[in-house]
Amino acid sequence: MFDFTLNLTDPSKNSYYFPIIVGVATILLIIQLIIMLLKELRRESGVDMNASLDKTLQNNMNYSITLETRKNSLKSRYLVAFVLTRSAMWAKAPYLYTLFMTVHKFSMAEIGILYLVDAVAALIFGPITGQLADKYGRKLFCHCYNISIIINLLLRMQGSRILAYLAQIVTGFGAGLICTTFEAWVVSESEKEFEGYQREAERFRKRLFKNSNVLDAAVSIITSGICAVIYSFMGIYAPFWISIVLSALAFIVIQILWDENCPLAKSKENTSEQLKEAFNELKKVNVLCIGLIEGIAMAILNIYLFSWTPILKQSTPGGMNVGFIYTTMVLTMIVGTKSYEVLIVYCNFDYYMSITGCLFIQGSLLFLTYYVNSFLARMIFLALFNGMTGFYNPLNSIVKSNILVDKYRALLMNLFRIPLNVYVIVVLLTLRYMNPFTVALIAGSLAFVACGIGIFLCIYTCFHPEDNEKKENYILEVDKPEKNEKFKNRIYTEEPDE
Repeated sequence: MFDFTLNLTDPSKNSYYFPIIVGVATILLIIQLIIMLLKELRRESGVDMNASLDKTLQNNMNYSITLETRKNSLKSRYLVAFVLTRSAMWAKAPYLYTLFMTVHKFSMAEIGILYLVDAVAALIFGPITGQLADKYGRKLFCHCYNISIIINLLLRMQGSRILAYLAQIVTGFGAGLICTTFEAWVVSESEKEFEGYQREAERFRKRLFKNSNVLDAAVSIITSGICAVIYSFMGIYAPFWISIVLSALAFIVIQILWDENCPLAKSKENTSEQLKEAFNELKKVNVLCIGLIEGIAMAILNIYLFSWTPILKQSTPGGMNVGFIYTTMVLTMIVGTKSYEVLIVYCNFDYYMSITGCLFIQGSLLFLTYYVNSFLARMIFLALFNGMTGFYNPLNSIVKSNILVDKYRALLMNLFRIPLNVYVIVVLLTLRYMNPFTVALIAGSLAFVACGIGIFLCIYTCFHPEDNEKKENYILEVDKPEKNEKFKNRIYTEEPDE
């Protein structure tokens, strides 16, 4: 039997960390076995896993299928650049606070002002960069994100306080790009690659966002571990140089492997007309509701990232093993993403109902964290919250890919982030008056507000199903490509056990 007593003298010997990790890993294995079983059942029922076009279409259409190597496929081109970019973020993130405290000698109050500058810059630049990305190219602004990482790290490493504030403005400029422009690029490319095959495009994106979420979780562990070792031998600047190198590699990969898409490039609309059209899109009930839900959900996630460490530290007088807890959090995120694969990819659960249920569970977990005093219980609740985040992220991406108009996609996704930035500013200004448990209670309340919006959206779509349908304009014929020209429609095969 496992001993669950708390060791106050040496928290690394607290024995319940190990069974929790083993338990989470076992759940992950069970879910993976369920996924494999579902794949086998679909094969036995005659469903082709590699080309799932509607039978009527297959019988009545002359379409060309070009099988490309994994290196040149859309999925691989996106994931390589995405993983490198996220690795650059994970490499630097844990050491920024230490850099401010040790090199710049900032106080806690001054660090709060730094993050306030970041949030204000993100609030101002978000809609601007979104509109420019739609007009001048998503690939270009993905480049801008990697360049912004390099510039702000070089500014920080100078040790100058003034340059540190300038670096925070640069950080705010690029803050929304990683969460909006990359996704806008790949959704637009998938629409082009699978033009005429909407069902296949949606299936492709379901798996793509699942893969990207799992890879992001795995990369966070690997990168954090490598940087921790290098930091112990080479000092505070080493992780930042690793981040710079990874950003440069991501820049090169994007430049070589990505095509540009800028849906507003040929538009004759001026800036004010484009903004007007984008806000007209927000008048659609499903777009507005999903935008509000996403803004609130991102605010809740930021509260969680801020509060989980002090909540657990205050729950035990003996300290805790942060490494084990972080590993547990990442494993539960992967469990959540695998659950998304079972419920959404294979069982086809309703998108809006799944989002609503996810937010209800997140709110309940945060309230339980506030009212339960046990360290072990709070750790489990916060880990489950992280698992629900792993479920929500790919689900939210596939919903946005289905309802947002492509030519305003990056702009709309940045508009969705406005509630997040406003809330972060409010929290930073009022932080001195709140403790971590109060912050968690507020986050739980926000989750129930978002859940209420989700319930309204579910009811609305029941009475207005036409607003939830995406018109499928299938192409009945695909012209043969000219010499040295790629086929317009390409169906990508997938490995059975991704």
